[in-house]
Amino acid sequence: MDVDRFRALYAAEAEEHLQRLSESILALEAGGEEASQALAAAFRAAHTLKGMAASMGYGAVTEQAHALEDRLDAVRAGTLVVDAELVDALLAAADRLQAAALDPSPGRAATAAPVGTAGRDRSGLARPAGVPAVRVRLEEDAPIKAARALLAVAAARAVGGVTGTLPAEFDEAFDGRFLVLLEEDADAEAVTAALRAAGEVASATVERGDAQAAGRARPARATTTQVRVDQRRLDEVAERVAELAVLQGRLAEYAGARDVGAVNGMGDVASRISTVASELQHAVLSMRMVPVADVFQRFPRVVRDAARSLGKDVELVMEGQDIELDRAILDEIVDPVVHLLRNAVDHGLESNEARRAAGKVPRGQIRLAAERERTSVRFTLEDDGGGVRQEAVVARARERGVLPADFEGVLEGDELFRILSHPGFSTATEVTEVSGRGVGLDAVVNRVRALGGAIDMRTRTGQGTAFVMRLPLTLAVAPALQVRVGQEIYAVPLTHVAEAVDFALTSVRVDGTGEWLVLRDEPVRLIRMRAVLGVDPAGGERAAVVAESGERRFALGVDEIVRREQILVKAFHPGVGALPLFSGATLLADGRPALVLDPLSVS
Repeated sequence: MDVDRFRALYAAEAEEHLQRLSESILALEAGGEEASQALAAAFRAAHTLKGMAASMGYGAVTEQAHALEDRLDAVRAGTLVVDAELVDALLAAADRLQAAALDPSPGRAATAAPVGTAGRDRSGLARPAGVPAVRVRLEEDAPIKAARALLAVAAARAVGGVTGTLPAEFDEAFDGRFLVLLEEDADAEAVTAALRAAGEVASATVERGDAQAAGRARPARATTTQVRVDQRRLDEVAERVAELAVLQGRLAEYAGARDVGAVNGMGDVASRISTVASELQHAVLSMRMVPVADVFQRFPRVVRDAARSLGKDVELVMEGQDIELDRAILDEIVDPVVHLLRNAVDHGLESNEARRAAGKVPRGQIRLAAERERTSVRFTLEDDGGGVRQEAVVARARERGVLPADFEGVLEGDELFRILSHPGFSTATEVTEVSGRGVGLDAVVNRVRALGGAIDMRTRTGQGTAFVMRLPLTLAVAPALQVRVGQEIYAVPLTHVAEAVDFALTSVRVDGTGEWLVLRDEPVRLIRMRAVLGVDPAGGERAAVVAESGERRFALGVDEIVRREQILVKAFHPGVGALPLFSGATLLADGRPALVLDPLSVS
């Protein structure tokens, strides 16, 4: 059998069963009436994986699945008692099975690779045996790959734990693939986040230095090009394509005629083509949409592992899992949400003893919810912990020079969040398996904004902290406002826009703190885009776009609000010295290029 034809399908199916296996093991720990169902589900997942691997000739995966099957069978027979230690062992076995499934070479051994071997990819870069590393691949179209690699490595070194790179130098022949070598106890996730945040990094994958590390690591995600699509959506696309073919034939007939009826008929066909094309676009985009449950299901394991390592009792509550979002966005928000979850367990929630002393129940709670909101999806992640310790933030900010040494004031919500998301900022006094290396919120903010979204934070002493992320529904197209500043047209995504106003219908107030647009008797800070973009003469703005980020509202003064339009956002790589105001580029309906303006970068 030619297994190459089925590798992609195997990878997609294996990822689903591996996820179901991990979820079932976690549910097994919870006990209760559902424990027997969870055990049966875990056994089915392991058994199915074994059969799939055997049919593909993947001996290592087959052996790993069979060994896990045996342990689950012992639980079913009552010879093994379910407790936290057994669940740890089962999850570690599931991790080893996943590691084998993600590299299912037919001749690969089921045990750890012997000393002297190393991981190798198509670039031929071999990882030294026993040395953990991050394997990095830059985007194919990244300009000056050597310079981009140096910037990425510098960001990784700022985290700490980096011992070198392979190749050691990036010359003219450098193809964009390299290894970042790590110390044994380095925070590989933090280094990976820093590398990805450096920009133009297509992939960054952790490779552990020993077999035992795999059991401690968060399970890797399989990468697959397979997407499951509802049959009804495929039927809808097929119907629209068929109708377009018919309309094309009618249009060709009318084009050959010259009478008035033909001209009128062409107009009717053109109108129908426009309608069908719009329906086809909607149908195709809907095929990219998947429920957020696809990624939410990975997070209970993250919370459990973090809580176990810190000796805390934590419950994760998830809501809105049926909300649909673009698959590309879902994949990109996994790492930011993992950062926030781990921070909530470590920094947000108090110890069991501290919670009892504060009159709280010992078990802390983290709530992760998704909600549809106009043209975006809002993710809320909140804990019922002690809130951000402002005094610790101020002390560390003064120590690092982020705040003046004589600062004695109180940080407001937005100011506090800006400090916490400053690159490399951390209030942790020691490095743990969960956090403390100063990489986290800055990486989260950068990733969310790169997706065209926004994030803000609110915290209350003794009651907890909440992060709110607003993300567009899809990366393919986005509703936006066209605005003019000087002679240039810019696009402003509606994800950030609350309203648009005409200066003639409001008033502008000036005081010692700046200019304010008065909306319904409420002052909103006015930022004149002519001054920001260096367009002369200044002061020619006649309209404003009001943007929101959490409790913050501000108005971007523009010359004219042109129209609302659906735009296709493309990646944008600004030149050296360019203003950091743009999140992408697009082509307008008339074919002209325009930059996509990020309001949050302006404020």
